[in-house]
Amino acid sequence: MAAAVRAALCLPASCGMSAGHLWARQIFLKIVPTTSSSALKTALSNGLLTSTGTRAICHYSSVTHVLQTQCCIHPPCSNRMGQQCRPYSFFTKLTADELWKGALAETGAGARKGRGKRTKKKRRKDLNKGQIIGEGRSGFLWPGLNVPLMRNGAVQAIAQRSKEEQEKVEADLVEQREEWERKKKIKVKRERGWSGNTWGGVSLGPPDPGPNGETYEDFDTRILEVRNVFNMTAKEGRKKSVRVLVAVGNGQGAAGFAIGKAADRVDAFRKAKNRAVHYLHYIERYEDHTIFHDISLTFKKTHIKMKKQPRGYGLHCHRAIITMCRLIGIKDMYAKVSGSLNMLNLTRGFFHGLSRQETHQQLADKKRLHVVEFREECGPLPIVVASPQGALRKDPEPEDDVPDTKLDWEDVKAAQGMKRSVWSGLKRAAT
Repeated sequence: MAAAVRAALCLPASCGMSAGHLWARQIFLKIVPTTSSSALKTALSNGLLTSTGTRAICHYSSVTHVLQTQCCIHPPCSNRMGQQCRPYSFFTKLTADELWKGALAETGAGARKGRGKRTKKKRRKDLNKGQIIGEGRSGFLWPGLNVPLMRNGAVQAIAQRSKEEQEKVEADLVEQREEWERKKKIKVKRERGWSGNTWGGVSLGPPDPGPNGETYEDFDTRILEVRNVFNMTAKEGRKKSVRVLVAVGNGQGAAGFAIGKAADRVDAFRKAKNRAVHYLHYIERYEDHTIFHDISLTFKKTHIKMKKQPRGYGLHCHRAIITMCRLIGIKDMYAKVSGSLNMLNLTRGFFHGLSRQETHQQLADKKRLHVVEFREECGPLPIVVASPQGALRKDPEPEDDVPDTKLDWEDVKAAQGMKRSVWSGLKRAAT
């Protein structure tokens, strides 16, 4: 089209300006028969089809500019049509992050007012997944896009696949997309925890590597509690969050716990397990299988009583304590929990008691005496388990006239054979 206009501008002066004007107008109408009326009106209003001397050349060049900027010209082989083109649109003005923010409704009046609470949360998708720049139905091979730029030390030329090769490529692409759809429909069965429908006891794997490259491959993370918590705010109303309590450990005495809170459950899991590895306790173990002595403690309204057990006894405890003992590396222990069963208080009290237990060597250095132990397999003969590092005390340790020993009445009844079943005194109806 522009070449036709330039040809009209190159008419010889002997033909006169009116003839050149008439020929250019005929070419213009023949090439662009279906241009938009707004573009033609613009050209006429600006006096583009005048026959004055020097102004005509500028006006014909203005016709070229108008047609290039405001009209879309299609080749003769296709359906001729004219449409308005703009240099930018809504999608070109905004960035991808801004467009996704509007599509996902992350921030807006509805979210601030608490609307859409029960709707399924939209997630950001990778729209370029499975797409290759340069691939099309024609099967052209563009160097640097869908084929390597260089081959055998020379730059490749633009080529085209044969019909059979193109059909094979399209069939492989369809098969790959069907495989992705099948994987989307597959439900990943998570590891079973304490029960089939709760998160308690489920493993989250090792924590993520640190900023300096340190890894925690020998650690494992277990979920202790997942709770939905709410915060009442002035603008958003009842705001929901997920609070997760996890414990981490390597089975060699190093263990810790932490809380993670986020709007999304997956983010709360990640925060909790990465935070727990920064609050580790080292728990001393007797012969790497049990605790050093019996422990009885009260943390707020939770009462925990732990007893040392011989090798092979196992873990007879609360299910949360069993999970934490396995992370620590304790294999044999008895524990009883009474009072409040708040999971956070139970966890804090358990680590509080284990981290303050006294080892045999510490007891020997404190008393300046030998620490002995009586075992069933050795009969009445004591076994020395620790000796003081300094000098032994010559006078024996004074004993109280009345020993201040706290006894559990349930244990006393069980030891004396007085404990009966709770169903023994139940009166049953005659049958």
